Amino acid sequence: MKKLWVVLTLILFSSAAVLAQRTIRGVVSGANGEPLIGANVLVKGTSVGTVTDLDGAFALELPAGATTLEVSYTGFETLEVEITSSNQYTITLQEAAIGLEEIVVVGYGTQQKRDVTGSISQVKGESISNLATPAFDQQLAGRAAGVQITPPSGILGAPPQIRIRGVNSISSGTGPLIVVDGVPILSGDRGGFTPVNALGDINPADIASFEILKDGAATAIYGSRASNGVILITTKKGSEGKAKFNYDAYVGMAQATNLFELLNAEEFVLIQNEKNKNAGGTSDIAVLQRRNDGSIVETDWMDVVFRNALQQNHVFSVNGGTEATKYYFSLGFSDQEGVAVGNSLSRYTFRANLDQKVNNWLKIGFNSGVTRQSNYGLLTGSNNLSGNTFGAMRMFPNVEVYDPNDPTGYNLDDANARTLGRGANTIEIANGIPNIRFVIDNDRRESFTWRILGNVFADVNLAKGLIFRTQLGVDGSYVDDLLWQDPRHGDGFSANGRISQAYSPFTRWNWQNILNYNNKFGENHNVGVTLVQEHQKQRSTFFQTTVTDISDLYFQENIVSGTFANQTSAGGISENGIASYLGRVNYNFANKYYLSASIRRDALSALPEANRVGYFPGGSFAWRVSEEPFWGGFKNVISDLRIRGSFAEVGNTAIGNYPYIGSYSSAQYGSQNGIAYSNFGNDQLKWEAQKKYDAGLDIGLLDNRINVSVAYWYQDNDDIILQAPTAPSVGIPGNSISQNIGRVTNSGIEVTLDAVVVSTGKFRWSSNLNFSTQNNEVKELVNNQDITGEFNIIRVGESINSIYGFEYYGVNPANGNPVYYKIDGTPVEQEISNGQYYKFDPNNPGVRGEVTTLSQTTDRKILGSALPTWFGGFDNNLTFGQF
Repeated sequence: MKKLWVVLTLILFSSAAVLAQRTIRGVVSGANGEPLIGANVLVKGTSVGTVTDLDGAFALELPAGATTLEVSYTGFETLEVEITSSNQYTITLQEAAIGLEEIVVVGYGTQQKRDVTGSISQVKGESISNLATPAFDQQLAGRAAGVQITPPSGILGAPPQIRIRGVNSISSGTGPLIVVDGVPILSGDRGGFTPVNALGDINPADIASFEILKDGAATAIYGSRASNGVILITTKKGSEGKAKFNYDAYVGMAQATNLFELLNAEEFVLIQNEKNKNAGGTSDIAVLQRRNDGSIVETDWMDVVFRNALQQNHVFSVNGGTEATKYYFSLGFSDQEGVAVGNSLSRYTFRANLDQKVNNWLKIGFNSGVTRQSNYGLLTGSNNLSGNTFGAMRMFPNVEVYDPNDPTGYNLDDANARTLGRGANTIEIANGIPNIRFVIDNDRRESFTWRILGNVFADVNLAKGLIFRTQLGVDGSYVDDLLWQDPRHGDGFSANGRISQAYSPFTRWNWQNILNYNNKFGENHNVGVTLVQEHQKQRSTFFQTTVTDISDLYFQENIVSGTFANQTSAGGISENGIASYLGRVNYNFANKYYLSASIRRDALSALPEANRVGYFPGGSFAWRVSEEPFWGGFKNVISDLRIRGSFAEVGNTAIGNYPYIGSYSSAQYGSQNGIAYSNFGNDQLKWEAQKKYDAGLDIGLLDNRINVSVAYWYQDNDDIILQAPTAPSVGIPGNSISQNIGRVTNSGIEVTLDAVVVSTGKFRWSSNLNFSTQNNEVKELVNNQDITGEFNIIRVGESINSIYGFEYYGVNPANGNPVYYKIDGTPVEQEISNGQYYKFDPNNPGVRGEVTTLSQTTDRKILGSALPTWFGGFDNNLTFGQF
């Protein structure tokens, strides 16, 4: 009998083991019945999972204790399926609309999209991950209403200009605050001799989402740093499940477009000789040059300085984890040639993000990134003789680039080694312009950067709905610059070679303590409270040494003792800090009526003690009309309708270091070192204050498959710090003093349309269209006097930095001289040979008029706005299966 019980027991245990580890099968499809290829099927709470095949089918061996499946697919709602005794499952996923349940990062916390009362644009990292750009900021171009991204040039590493809702200051910073995983980071150009985009140190493939805070309600939480908007970046995190390995790569070619159409050799010879004859010359100065085989020398210098550029990017990442531990690691390598010869960029990135749940009340973790970037640039200035485009436009097209008989191998002039070889021409090139290809190939402008960016944090669950976070963040940028100019030709010729090296370390520490409370009272009262204490300090130093008269070409990698005859050095240091306290309250009744208010107290070291503290309030409201009982009949068409508005005051911290202090700096008196008064302080300086107004309407159509957002905004930036003139007799350095005088206003309309156009089991097409207008006006200046530049002007009643110059009439057909209009409409001709101006009669172009003038101060006029009055973007995303 005992033996029988033993046998029965073994059979039962074996059956249980088989049942515990049984294999189930199924098919995953969309609501229309089409199979979903590559859908994720995961046993909830474990790392066990699989993906569906080409028929949407899957097979999965269940572990012991499995109770629920989690099924997900891009563009569809995630579904939990109970595991029963059945071994066959038919699973249908519902298409995900543009969801109001999505989580949006709002600064020091998150909210559901439907509960956000401010103007925030969200851009998912996955929507731009396939774009081939060296930095994420270029990928944001055209992606969000009110956000204008303008590349300064085609040079790799040059940071684009980012403007959110216009230009809001005259003398202080106009770029947005960038926050990565809660840490405010450095942005802008960090390079010395070649551009280095500080935002290029972040691998775009590591970014999960962007939130762009635009209006007062959204930005006021960052107070004094928010006058130009805020971009919040969240990097990718680990997810529960077994490790998922991903390799993402692209290889492509870049090509310069719309290049200058230059004269060919024959056209150049014809015009040169004609020009010389018109100027009184008696013989030809330009001649076609022929090679030994009889062919004519024909050089297209655009082809010499531009190229088809190979660009490649590779990212390997892994993420996964358990309920307690989640991780994300990535390695990235990018190698990009610029379309300009001599310009390239290489970048190595490493990111490690880890979340560890220690117990039920404590979670710790870190987000970290390390980048090594190498930028190889070139001179691009529009008026530099060695600028690549400037030089190429002026090179003789009837001469060779190279000369095997010259010791350098390049075509250099025999009589003047600093200039391009003249070939068969009788005169050398004007202005001593060097052979541009020699400069590109032999001079070096390089920047090498290490960037450390990250934070460590701890989340403590104090009570139901009450979470405390402490976070310490660091941003370290360390740029090593090198300039080498060859002594044989170009910019280094007169100095017999030049080496300049610079080092620019920057470190910023940021410590935040955040208390978040979220709870629901009764059936309809939802309350959220955020309290923040934040301290930030940064320190940057700089030193540079330049040496000339180099003993040998060999010594070009670094300044080496004893290899130069002359030397100069320079350096500097700056520090500043900010201490902040913040409170924010969000309340909504039945997810229908919303109120939000915040106030931030900032103390900035760059302002005098009496005015150092600024208070920046903000408030907003929203009414979800579609939640009202009377809206029921419209739900099938207009599924969501919300009216919102906001007001806030914010400030600007980018005002320089300590403009309120009367300070001294180093100076020389004859050959003696000393100090001299350098800045006249103003202890009455205060914050640049900006008032922000916003009113908006959000509409969701057809179960939120189509979403429309319309907003009107107005910003009034007052107390802008400007340099007010002082009498020379007072003896103030620069004859000026910093004062809160200027005022600028901006206004505009934003329209955004998001839509899921087509969605089937395998195919999905979504679109985004955004359109923005902006109107900028300068309201107040120092004594309302113009601030003029070479090509721009700041004038009361006009948009900032309006284009300013002479109105161009055209060319005098009789001699090719340019003709301009004076301010009274009189045309005047400029004689190129002597620079003199003469009255011009269009009816008698060959008759020289009376001598006259063209005044820089009285004859220039505003030719147009430097700011676009409207801009926008149109984006389409098409996916098939997992592609």
